[in-house]
Amino acid sequence: MLGTLTKAGFAAVILAAAAVLSPLKAQDYPTENVTVIVALGAGGSMDVITRLYGEKLAERFGKPFIVDNRGGAAGNLAAEAVARAKPDGHTLLVASSGVYAINKMYFKTLRFDPDQDFEPIALYVKIPFVLVARAGSPWPSLPDLIKAAKAEPGRITFASTGVGLAPHLAGELLKAKLDIDLTHVPYKGSMAQAISDVMAGHVDLVFADPSLAIPLLKDGRLKAFGTTATERLPQLPDVPTIGEAIKAPDFEAVSWHMIAAPAKTPKAVVDKLQAALQETLKDPVIVDRIKSMGLVPVSPPLGPAAAKVYVAAESEKWGALLKRLDLVGKQ
Repeated sequence: MLGTLTKAGFAAVILAAAAVLSPLKAQDYPTENVTVIVALGAGGSMDVITRLYGEKLAERFGKPFIVDNRGGAAGNLAAEAVARAKPDGHTLLVASSGVYAINKMYFKTLRFDPDQDFEPIALYVKIPFVLVARAGSPWPSLPDLIKAAKAEPGRITFASTGVGLAPHLAGELLKAKLDIDLTHVPYKGSMAQAISDVMAGHVDLVFADPSLAIPLLKDGRLKAFGTTATERLPQLPDVPTIGEAIKAPDFEAVSWHMIAAPAKTPKAVVDKLQAALQETLKDPVIVDRIKSMGLVPVSPPLGPAAAKVYVAAESEKWGALLKRLDLVGKQ
């Protein structure tokens, strides 16, 4: 009978067989080690959290989840590697909002398309910033700081880890919201150096990584004006959100972590990973570790569809700001 099938009929049989077999392949996933490429160097919050849940996923699936740190080029090197990887769920990307929502506007050319080359699995943590000054800062509160900035436009300076990166854009978003002028002082990727120079009085302000700022605030070496999250951080219950302080509850300027697979990874594999992460990220050890660093768990994590909606909104927000600043295609 096979000899009597037309070419079209034979193709239909093959497609039907593939449809039956593909769920079985997803059930067997993973069939080999899973490499999770992290778009930052070792030791930071992204790396620490990935390793925590990677160990849990390895236990769950019976295959190692190997973390491969590939920092540099604002995360673009890691993203490019995953965009070109085989779409079978055995190579994954963990990156921040810069890779998924900012770089496509800021860089003239990218060797990947963040909207087309990745399938979101879970968006699971937000990283707010803490607006801080040296302990002896002359401004008692954020309203006082704003008043001073309006009185002497451009005199007050703020540091960041570099032009077009999240801490810089957090400052620019606040400037735009309040119609004030602060002078930006970019550092080349070093948040620690930026904070050190703020403490020394060389720069007035910085939108600081909470994992670095919180210990210094508790030691009395920094003063906090507010956080860029929509809710107060448990580690800093007396520090208002910037939204509270300026009476704009919708103000939010955060980075975030998302794990994604190459585009065309089978939906069943993505769904299996997403379900596993939903359960894994409920682990109290992981939740407590995230909170201890001043980060905000997204609970439950946003799955593929919800993550796409959120990323689109973030892309629109930061893209509009980059246009306002004439930073589109500047890198």
